[in-house]
Amino acid sequence: MANPNAYLLMHDGIRLELRRIADFAASLAAGRRVAGPAQLTALRAHVDEALDALHHHHVAEDDHLWPLLRQRGLGSGDLDTLDALSADHDRLDLLIQRLRATLADLAGPAESTGRARPNRPAGPTGNDGNNGNDGNDGSSVSALAAVTASLHNLMAEHLATEEALVVPAIEDRVSDDELTQLEKRVSRGAKMRLSFVLPWLAAANPQRAADVAAGLGPVLPLLLAASRSGYQRRLATAYGDLVVDPGPVLLRGSAEIFVPAPTDQVYAAVADVVGMAHHSPECYRCVWLDGASGPAVGARFRGWNRSRGMRWSRECEVVTAEPGREFAYRTRRTRSKPDSTLWRFQLRAHDGGTHLTQTFELSPSALVLRFERLSGRDVSTPVAMRQTLERLRDELTHLPADVDAARPMIGV
Repeated sequence: MANPNAYLLMHDGIRLELRRIADFAASLAAGRRVAGPAQLTALRAHVDEALDALHHHHVAEDDHLWPLLRQRGLGSGDLDTLDALSADHDRLDLLIQRLRATLADLAGPAESTGRARPNRPAGPTGNDGNNGNDGNDGSSVSALAAVTASLHNLMAEHLATEEALVVPAIEDRVSDDELTQLEKRVSRGAKMRLSFVLPWLAAANPQRAADVAAGLGPVLPLLLAASRSGYQRRLATAYGDLVVDPGPVLLRGSAEIFVPAPTDQVYAAVADVVGMAHHSPECYRCVWLDGASGPAVGARFRGWNRSRGMRWSRECEVVTAEPGREFAYRTRRTRSKPDSTLWRFQLRAHDGGTHLTQTFELSPSALVLRFERLSGRDVSTPVAMRQTLERLRDELTHLPADVDAARPMIGV
């Protein structure tokens, strides 16, 4: 009888996306990360396509698959379950509409300025002492977390019920030819882009996707190969993928110091990127971007640098923000600046104070690596990091700084 793999593959895609958006929204609401206007706009576009696929799946069930199964002599209890599944679709559609509206509110223009409104997370207080979760932004983030959690939970129960009833019914009561004809009817007028759906489903369950594609001829794998890289770029923009491989680490260094201050105080100082810029002659200014006002995973800032007559700036993204334990950020790669440096501060309570370690890991192009070595920065950077930590210690403990010492370098 019929193979339900294509049906189950759609379930895989739905599960993946709803879990992903629910986790993302929960992190926003808890203040563990932030998302700026560009990311929220990309997120809305990506999730809209996934919700279009979900809506199409529900229409196919209600208008085509359920009527076919009703003709196949299901028991009264199973018929009642199909009615309940259709009722679920109505409840799910309402949640989908709320999700679309909430994402539109977050990504849409703020008042009459025509500019997208940044999200500000709930939770930790920013560097300016004001909680960023206020006004419509905070309520929209909370609404997003609530609706995505409800949608994810209801869908999990719904899919489990479908797979317990519908999958065995397809296998036992529907022929391959009938299912093929049904899928052809369903595909007519579908508002789904293959450049989205193919890589989306392939990422959800690679083995099942390969099995389905194997039965559909040679064209589908070619379309998938052509669309995968674009999909991955859009996905990374939408969800702010912080683990994109920057390339091999070819240069690293570290410095450490004991600070006679509690870990929470030391963390607040190193995670204050605006204040940390005052300790460096090279990085002389930092500002938070996209409405961020303090450290949270995904928060971005820009740092301006000057050294030996040169000036440049880099955009950075926070990758770890664990108060009292660790703060880390990475310079973002661009076409003109393909290198990336991970700067990390690790804290450990010790002898009534804090053992503070700073490390850097540079993933450079060949040209950047050659410059670092020829200029001597591969040796001088750890020394300068030590000086930076000493200045930070002196500031926290109100000790007089050595005004004659060379100012430290901490770069971005």
